Amino acid sequence: MVKIVKMLYFGKICDDELFIQKEQQQQPYFIAQYMFEKALTNEFLKDNRVDIDIVSIHQTDYFPKASFIFNRRNKKEMNLSYLKFINFPYMREMSFFVSACIKIMSWALKNRHIKNKFIYSSCHFPPVSLAIVIMGWVFSIKKVVTFTDLSLFTYSKHRIKNMRLYKKLLIKPYLLLVNKLQKSYNAYILFSQEMNKVVNQNNRPYLIMEGIYNSEKINLNAVSPKNNAIAHAGTLNEEVGISKILDVFELIEDKSIELWLIGKGDMTNEIKKRAELDKRIKYLGFMPRHLAFEKLKKAKLLVNLRNPDDIYTKHSFPSKMFEYMASGTPVLTTKLVGIPKEYYDYLYTVDTLNNEVIKDKIIKLVGNDEKELGRFGTRAQNFIISKKNSKEQTHKIIDFLSKSTF
Repeated sequence: MVKIVKMLYFGKICDDELFIQKEQQQQPYFIAQYMFEKALTNEFLKDNRVDIDIVSIHQTDYFPKASFIFNRRNKKEMNLSYLKFINFPYMREMSFFVSACIKIMSWALKNRHIKNKFIYSSCHFPPVSLAIVIMGWVFSIKKVVTFTDLSLFTYSKHRIKNMRLYKKLLIKPYLLLVNKLQKSYNAYILFSQEMNKVVNQNNRPYLIMEGIYNSEKINLNAVSPKNNAIAHAGTLNEEVGISKILDVFELIEDKSIELWLIGKGDMTNEIKKRAELDKRIKYLGFMPRHLAFEKLKKAKLLVNLRNPDDIYTKHSFPSKMFEYMASGTPVLTTKLVGIPKEYYDYLYTVDTLNNEVIKDKIIKLVGNDEKELGRFGTRAQNFIISKKNSKEQTHKIIDFLSKSTF
Protein backbone atom coordinates (compact mmCIF):
# COMPACT_ATOMS: atom_id res chain seq x y z
CA MET A 1 0.00 0.00 0.00
CA VAL A 2 1.37 3.42 -0.99
CA LYS A 3 1.97 6.04 1.68
CA ILE A 4 -0.52 8.86 1.27
CA VAL A 5 0.66 11.34 3.90
CA LYS A 6 3.86 12.63 5.41
CA MET A 7 3.23 13.72 8.99
CA LEU A 8 5.13 15.80 11.56
CA TYR A 9 3.45 15.00 14.86
CA PHE A 10 3.62 17.13 18.03
CA GLY A 11 2.26 15.85 21.34
CA LYS A 12 2.80 14.89 24.97
CA ILE A 13 3.88 11.35 24.06
CA CYS A 14 7.21 10.25 25.55
CA ASP A 15 9.33 7.12 25.99
CA ASP A 16 8.43 4.49 28.59
CA GLU A 17 11.05 5.64 31.09
CA LEU A 18 9.69 9.18 31.23
CA PHE A 19 6.11 7.91 31.42
CA ILE A 20 6.94 5.82 34.49
CA GLN A 21 8.41 8.94 36.12
CA LYS A 22 5.24 10.90 35.37
CA GLU A 23 3.05 8.10 36.67
CA GLN A 24 5.02 8.10 39.92
CA GLN A 25 4.40 11.85 40.16
CA GLN A 26 0.68 11.05 40.17
CA GLN A 27 -0.58 13.25 37.33
CA PRO A 28 -3.98 11.86 36.19
CA TYR A 29 -4.45 14.36 33.34
CA PHE A 30 -1.06 13.56 31.84
CA ILE A 31 -1.72 9.82 32.06
CA ALA A 32 -5.05 10.16 30.22
CA GLN A 33 -3.41 12.26 27.49
CA TYR A 34 -0.47 9.87 27.23
CA MET A 35 -2.67 6.78 26.88
CA PHE A 36 -4.60 8.47 24.07
CA GLU A 37 -1.44 9.52 22.26
CA LYS A 38 0.33 6.21 22.77
CA ALA A 39 -2.53 4.34 21.11
CA LEU A 40 -2.73 6.94 18.33
CA THR A 41 0.98 7.06 17.46
CA ASN A 42 1.36 3.27 17.66
CA GLU A 43 -1.33 2.91 15.00
CA PHE A 44 0.16 5.69 12.87
CA LEU A 45 3.50 3.87 12.96
CA LYS A 46 1.86 0.60 11.94
CA ASP A 47 -0.22 2.02 9.09
CA ASN A 48 1.53 1.91 5.70
CA ARG A 49 -0.44 4.92 4.52
CA VAL A 50 1.32 7.22 6.99
CA ASP A 51 4.97 8.24 7.26
CA ILE A 52 5.34 9.92 10.64
CA ASP A 53 8.00 11.82 12.59
CA ILE A 54 7.07 12.26 16.27
CA VAL A 55 8.08 15.25 18.39
CA SER A 56 7.51 15.28 22.15
CA ILE A 57 6.53 18.42 24.08
CA HIS A 58 7.74 17.18 27.44
CA GLN A 59 7.01 19.47 30.38
CA THR A 60 8.65 19.15 33.79
CA ASP A 61 8.87 21.12 37.02
CA TYR A 62 10.88 24.29 36.67
CA PHE A 63 14.50 24.50 37.75
CA PRO A 64 15.76 23.74 40.44
CA LYS A 65 13.24 20.88 40.88
CA ALA A 66 14.34 19.58 37.48
CA SER A 67 17.34 20.12 35.20
CA PHE A 68 18.04 23.66 34.01
CA ILE A 69 18.27 22.48 30.40
CA PHE A 70 16.15 19.66 28.97
CA ASN A 71 17.98 17.93 26.14
CA ARG A 72 16.87 14.30 26.03
CA ARG A 73 18.25 11.82 23.52
CA ASN A 74 16.00 10.89 20.61
CA LYS A 75 14.37 7.45 20.46
CA LYS A 76 14.94 6.02 16.99
CA GLU A 77 12.77 2.96 17.60
CA MET A 78 9.77 5.26 18.16
CA ASN A 79 10.72 7.84 15.50
CA LEU A 80 10.64 10.17 18.50
CA SER A 81 12.59 13.35 19.21
CA TYR A 82 12.22 15.88 22.04
CA LEU A 83 11.94 19.65 21.91
CA LYS A 84 14.86 21.18 23.79
CA PHE A 85 14.21 23.95 26.31
CA ILE A 86 15.70 26.09 29.06
CA ASN A 87 13.73 25.09 32.15
CA PHE A 88 12.97 28.47 33.69
CA PRO A 89 9.71 30.50 33.72
CA TYR A 90 9.10 32.41 30.45
CA MET A 91 12.39 31.06 29.00
CA ARG A 92 10.88 27.58 28.75
CA GLU A 93 7.90 28.78 26.76
CA MET A 94 10.15 30.79 24.45
CA SER A 95 12.44 27.77 24.09
CA PHE A 96 9.51 25.59 23.06
CA PHE A 97 8.53 28.12 20.39
CA VAL A 98 12.06 28.43 18.98
CA SER A 99 12.72 24.67 19.12
CA ALA A 100 9.43 23.92 17.36
CA CYS A 101 10.17 26.50 14.65
CA ILE A 102 13.58 24.95 14.00
CA LYS A 103 12.08 21.44 13.95
CA ILE A 104 9.37 22.42 11.48
CA MET A 105 11.75 24.34 9.22
CA SER A 106 14.21 21.44 9.09
CA TRP A 107 11.43 18.94 8.40
CA ALA A 108 9.81 21.14 5.75
CA LEU A 109 13.06 21.64 3.85
CA LYS A 110 13.89 17.94 4.03
CA ASN A 111 10.46 17.04 2.62
CA ARG A 112 10.04 20.03 0.29
CA HIS A 113 9.36 17.84 -2.75
CA ILE A 114 6.51 15.96 -1.03
CA LYS A 115 3.12 17.52 -1.72
CA ASN A 116 0.84 15.64 0.64
CA LYS A 117 2.33 16.56 4.01
CA PHE A 118 0.97 18.16 7.13
CA ILE A 119 1.69 19.03 10.74
CA TYR A 120 -0.48 17.25 13.30
CA SER A 121 -0.73 18.52 16.87
CA SER A 122 -2.48 16.27 19.39
CA CYS A 123 -2.67 19.06 21.97
CA HIS A 124 -3.13 22.82 21.82
CA PHE A 125 -0.06 24.09 23.69
CA PRO A 126 0.26 27.79 22.73
CA PRO A 127 4.08 28.14 22.37
CA VAL A 128 4.17 25.16 20.01
CA SER A 129 0.85 26.02 18.34
CA LEU A 130 2.24 29.49 17.56
CA ALA A 131 5.24 27.87 15.86
CA ILE A 132 2.99 25.49 13.93
CA VAL A 133 0.71 28.29 12.70
CA ILE A 134 3.55 30.60 11.67
CA MET A 135 5.83 28.00 10.09
CA GLY A 136 2.91 26.18 8.50
CA TRP A 137 2.01 29.45 6.79
CA VAL A 138 5.61 30.16 5.75
CA PHE A 139 6.06 26.73 4.14
CA SER A 140 2.42 26.27 3.01
CA ILE A 141 1.95 23.11 5.07
CA LYS A 142 -1.50 21.95 6.17
CA LYS A 143 -2.10 22.09 9.93
CA VAL A 144 -4.35 19.70 11.89
CA VAL A 145 -5.05 19.78 15.62
CA THR A 146 -6.80 17.54 18.14
CA PHE A 147 -8.72 19.19 20.97
CA THR A 148 -9.30 16.88 23.93
CA ASP A 149 -10.66 19.83 25.94
CA LEU A 150 -10.69 23.63 25.72
CA SER A 151 -8.36 25.85 27.74
CA LEU A 152 -10.89 28.69 27.72
CA PHE A 153 -13.24 26.63 29.88
CA THR A 154 -10.71 24.78 32.03
CA TYR A 155 -9.15 27.97 33.42
CA SER A 156 -11.85 28.75 35.97
CA LYS A 157 -11.75 31.76 38.31
CA HIS A 158 -10.84 29.37 41.11
CA ARG A 159 -7.84 28.02 39.21
CA ILE A 160 -6.64 31.47 38.19
CA LYS A 161 -6.93 32.69 41.79
CA ASN A 162 -4.63 29.91 42.98
CA MET A 163 -2.00 30.46 40.28
CA ARG A 164 1.46 31.75 41.06
CA LEU A 165 1.97 35.46 40.42
CA TYR A 166 4.08 35.05 37.28
CA LYS A 167 1.26 33.00 35.72
CA LYS A 168 -1.49 35.43 36.79
CA LEU A 169 0.34 38.28 35.06
CA LEU A 170 0.15 36.48 31.72
CA ILE A 171 -3.17 34.65 31.94
CA LYS A 172 -5.23 37.25 30.01
CA PRO A 173 -2.87 37.61 27.02
CA TYR A 174 -2.34 33.82 27.19
CA LEU A 175 -6.06 33.13 26.79
CA LEU A 176 -6.29 35.68 23.97
CA LEU A 177 -3.45 33.85 22.21
CA VAL A 178 -5.17 30.51 22.82
CA ASN A 179 -8.37 31.84 21.26
CA LYS A 180 -6.55 33.26 18.23
CA LEU A 181 -4.43 30.19 17.54
CA GLN A 182 -7.21 27.63 17.91
CA LYS A 183 -9.00 29.22 14.94
CA SER A 184 -5.90 29.04 12.73
CA TYR A 185 -5.77 25.36 11.77
CA ASN A 186 -6.86 23.77 8.49
CA ALA A 187 -8.70 20.81 10.04
CA TYR A 188 -9.83 19.63 13.46
CA ILE A 189 -10.15 16.36 15.38
CA LEU A 190 -12.58 17.10 18.22
CA PHE A 191 -13.72 15.21 21.30
CA SER A 192 -17.22 16.71 21.28
CA GLN A 193 -19.58 18.30 18.77
CA GLU A 194 -19.95 21.48 20.84
CA MET A 195 -16.21 22.16 20.52
CA ASN A 196 -16.68 22.84 16.83
CA LYS A 197 -18.74 25.97 17.53
CA VAL A 198 -15.89 27.43 19.59
CA VAL A 199 -12.70 26.52 17.73
CA ASN A 200 -13.80 26.05 14.13
CA GLN A 201 -15.33 29.43 13.39
CA ASN A 202 -13.95 29.37 9.84
CA ASN A 203 -15.95 26.22 9.09
CA ARG A 204 -12.96 24.02 8.24
CA PRO A 205 -13.21 20.19 7.89
CA TYR A 206 -13.57 18.41 11.23
CA LEU A 207 -14.02 14.96 12.72
CA ILE A 208 -15.73 14.14 16.01
CA MET A 209 -13.91 11.34 17.81
CA GLU A 210 -14.25 11.06 21.59
CA GLY A 211 -10.83 9.49 22.05
CA ILE A 212 -9.26 6.04 21.96
CA TYR A 213 -9.50 3.20 24.42
CA ASN A 214 -5.98 1.95 25.05
CA SER A 215 -6.05 -1.58 26.44
CA GLU A 216 -2.26 -1.80 26.76
CA LYS A 217 -1.18 -3.72 29.91
CA ILE A 218 -4.83 -4.04 31.00
CA ASN A 219 -6.40 -7.32 32.11
CA LEU A 220 -9.91 -7.42 30.66
CA ASN A 221 -10.90 -10.72 32.27
CA ALA A 222 -14.03 -10.52 34.38
CA VAL A 223 -14.00 -10.51 38.19
CA SER A 224 -16.61 -12.40 40.17
CA PRO A 225 -18.05 -12.06 42.77
CA LYS A 226 -18.14 -8.27 43.01
CA ASN A 227 -17.77 -6.19 46.15
CA ASN A 228 -20.83 -4.29 47.33
CA ALA A 229 -19.25 -0.95 46.45
CA ILE A 230 -19.74 2.03 44.22
CA ALA A 231 -16.56 3.60 42.84
CA HIS A 232 -15.13 6.64 41.13
CA ALA A 233 -11.59 6.95 39.74
CA GLY A 234 -9.67 9.84 38.21
CA THR A 235 -9.05 13.47 39.10
CA LEU A 236 -10.86 14.05 42.40
CA ASN A 237 -11.82 17.68 41.89
CA GLU A 238 -15.03 19.35 43.02
CA GLU A 239 -15.85 20.39 39.45
CA VAL A 240 -16.13 16.75 38.29
CA GLY A 241 -18.84 15.96 40.84
CA ILE A 242 -16.94 14.55 43.82
CA SER A 243 -18.93 16.69 46.31
CA LYS A 244 -22.13 15.38 44.74
CA ILE A 245 -20.97 11.77 45.08
CA LEU A 246 -20.08 12.28 48.76
CA ASP A 247 -23.36 14.05 49.54
CA VAL A 248 -25.42 11.36 47.82
CA PHE A 249 -23.53 8.56 49.56
CA GLU A 250 -24.17 10.20 52.93
CA LEU A 251 -27.90 9.56 52.36
CA ILE A 252 -27.38 5.83 51.79
CA GLU A 253 -28.13 4.03 55.06
CA ASP A 254 -27.21 0.52 53.95
CA LYS A 255 -24.06 -0.30 55.95
CA SER A 256 -23.01 -2.99 53.48
CA ILE A 257 -22.46 -0.49 50.64
CA GLU A 258 -19.03 1.13 50.40
CA LEU A 259 -17.74 4.10 48.41
CA TRP A 260 -14.29 3.76 46.79
CA LEU A 261 -12.54 6.90 45.59
CA ILE A 262 -9.35 6.45 43.56
CA GLY A 263 -7.04 9.28 42.48
CA LYS A 264 -6.23 12.71 43.83
CA GLY A 265 -7.38 16.32 43.43
CA ASP A 266 -8.64 19.38 45.27
CA MET A 267 -11.23 17.24 47.12
CA THR A 268 -8.64 14.88 48.62
CA ASN A 269 -8.65 16.47 52.10
CA GLU A 270 -12.44 16.63 52.21
CA ILE A 271 -12.63 12.95 51.20
CA LYS A 272 -10.25 12.02 54.02
CA LYS A 273 -12.39 13.97 56.53
CA ARG A 274 -15.56 12.22 55.35
CA ALA A 275 -13.79 8.86 55.49
CA GLU A 276 -12.95 9.46 59.17
CA LEU A 277 -16.62 10.08 59.92
CA ASP A 278 -17.95 7.21 57.77
CA LYS A 279 -15.83 4.07 57.64
CA ARG A 280 -17.70 2.91 54.53
CA ILE A 281 -15.85 5.59 52.54
CA LYS A 282 -12.53 4.20 51.32
CA TYR A 283 -10.02 6.69 49.98
CA LEU A 284 -7.62 4.52 47.99
CA GLY A 285 -5.35 7.33 46.76
CA PHE A 286 -3.62 7.49 43.41
CA MET A 287 -2.94 4.14 41.74
CA PRO A 288 -1.15 3.12 38.54
CA ARG A 289 -3.69 2.67 35.77
CA HIS A 290 -3.67 -1.13 35.71
CA LEU A 291 -4.24 -1.35 39.49
CA ALA A 292 -7.03 1.24 39.42
CA PHE A 293 -8.65 -0.77 36.62
CA GLU A 294 -8.63 -3.90 38.80
CA LYS A 295 -10.49 -1.96 41.50
CA LEU A 296 -13.08 -0.78 38.99
CA LYS A 297 -13.67 -4.37 37.95
CA LYS A 298 -14.33 -5.40 41.57
CA ALA A 299 -16.92 -2.70 42.30
CA LYS A 300 -20.67 -3.23 41.87
CA LEU A 301 -21.35 0.16 40.23
CA LEU A 302 -19.25 3.04 38.85
CA VAL A 303 -20.50 6.62 39.10
CA ASN A 304 -19.94 9.81 37.13
CA LEU A 305 -22.01 12.70 38.52
CA ARG A 306 -20.77 15.77 36.69
CA ASN A 307 -23.15 18.71 36.51
CA PRO A 308 -24.65 18.86 32.98
CA ASP A 309 -25.04 22.64 33.34
CA ASP A 310 -21.28 23.19 33.72
CA ILE A 311 -20.08 24.55 30.40
CA TYR A 312 -16.96 22.37 30.25
CA THR A 313 -19.10 19.20 30.18
CA LYS A 314 -20.48 20.31 26.81
CA HIS A 315 -17.00 20.83 25.38
CA SER A 316 -15.28 17.64 26.49
CA PHE A 317 -15.73 13.89 26.62
CA PRO A 318 -14.97 12.34 30.03
CA SER A 319 -12.11 9.99 29.15
CA LYS A 320 -12.76 7.95 32.28
CA MET A 321 -15.87 6.58 30.53
CA PHE A 322 -13.62 4.40 28.38
CA GLU A 323 -12.00 2.86 31.47
CA TYR A 324 -15.32 2.55 33.28
CA MET A 325 -17.15 0.82 30.45
CA ALA A 326 -14.19 -1.41 29.54
CA SER A 327 -14.07 -2.69 33.13
CA GLY A 328 -17.30 -4.63 32.68
CA THR A 329 -18.80 -2.94 35.74
CA PRO A 330 -22.08 -1.08 35.04
CA VAL A 331 -21.85 2.72 34.96
CA LEU A 332 -24.30 5.31 36.27
CA THR A 333 -23.85 8.81 34.85
CA THR A 334 -25.61 12.12 34.52
CA LYS A 335 -26.55 12.86 30.92
CA LEU A 336 -23.87 15.08 29.41
CA VAL A 337 -23.89 16.81 26.04
CA GLY A 338 -20.25 15.77 25.58
CA ILE A 339 -21.20 12.07 25.61
CA PRO A 340 -22.61 10.98 22.19
CA LYS A 341 -26.05 9.37 22.13
CA GLU A 342 -24.73 5.97 21.02
CA TYR A 343 -23.10 5.50 24.45
CA TYR A 344 -26.37 5.74 26.34
CA ASP A 345 -27.48 2.31 25.16
CA TYR A 346 -24.73 0.98 27.45
CA LEU A 347 -25.04 3.34 30.44
CA TYR A 348 -27.45 3.81 33.32
CA THR A 349 -28.42 7.48 33.61
CA VAL A 350 -30.05 10.04 35.90
CA ASP A 351 -31.83 13.11 34.55
CA THR A 352 -31.52 15.21 37.69
CA LEU A 353 -28.95 16.30 40.28
CA ASN A 354 -31.43 15.80 43.10
CA ASN A 355 -29.56 13.88 45.81
CA GLU A 356 -32.55 11.79 46.89
CA VAL A 357 -33.34 10.70 43.35
CA ILE A 358 -29.73 9.73 42.68
CA LYS A 359 -29.54 7.87 46.00
CA ASP A 360 -32.64 5.84 45.15
CA LYS A 361 -31.23 5.04 41.71
CA ILE A 362 -27.94 3.81 43.19
CA ILE A 363 -29.68 1.63 45.80
CA LYS A 364 -31.91 0.12 43.10
CA LEU A 365 -28.99 -0.65 40.79
CA VAL A 366 -26.77 -2.09 43.52
CA GLY A 367 -29.66 -4.34 44.51
CA ASN A 368 -30.28 -5.59 40.97
CA ASP A 369 -29.78 -9.21 40.02
CA GLU A 370 -26.05 -10.01 39.68
CA LYS A 371 -26.53 -11.70 36.31
CA GLU A 372 -28.45 -8.73 34.91
CA LEU A 373 -25.74 -6.31 36.08
CA GLY A 374 -23.11 -8.59 34.56
CA ARG A 375 -24.87 -8.72 31.19
CA PHE A 376 -25.25 -4.94 31.12
CA GLY A 377 -21.61 -4.35 32.03
CA THR A 378 -20.40 -6.88 29.47
CA ARG A 379 -22.38 -5.19 26.69
CA ALA A 380 -20.72 -1.88 27.53
CA GLN A 381 -17.30 -3.52 27.62
CA ASN A 382 -17.81 -5.14 24.21
CA PHE A 383 -18.94 -1.81 22.75
CA ILE A 384 -15.79 0.00 23.89
CA ILE A 385 -13.37 -2.78 22.94
CA SER A 386 -14.86 -3.37 19.48
CA LYS A 387 -15.85 0.18 18.47
CA LYS A 388 -13.45 2.51 20.29
CA ASN A 389 -10.16 0.61 20.10
CA SER A 390 -6.97 2.17 18.73
CA LYS A 391 -7.22 0.62 15.27
CA GLU A 392 -10.83 1.66 14.67
CA GLN A 393 -10.40 5.20 15.96
CA THR A 394 -7.05 5.91 14.31
CA HIS A 395 -8.32 4.64 10.97
CA LYS A 396 -11.16 7.17 11.22
CA ILE A 397 -8.54 9.91 11.51
CA ILE A 398 -6.46 8.59 8.61
CA ASP A 399 -9.56 8.25 6.40
CA PHE A 400 -10.63 11.77 7.34
CA LEU A 401 -7.23 13.25 6.53
CA SER A 402 -6.89 11.38 3.26
CA LYS A 403 -10.35 12.30 1.97
CA SER A 404 -10.70 15.89 3.23
CA THR A 405 -9.89 18.85 1.04
CA PHE A 406 -8.20 21.57 3.04
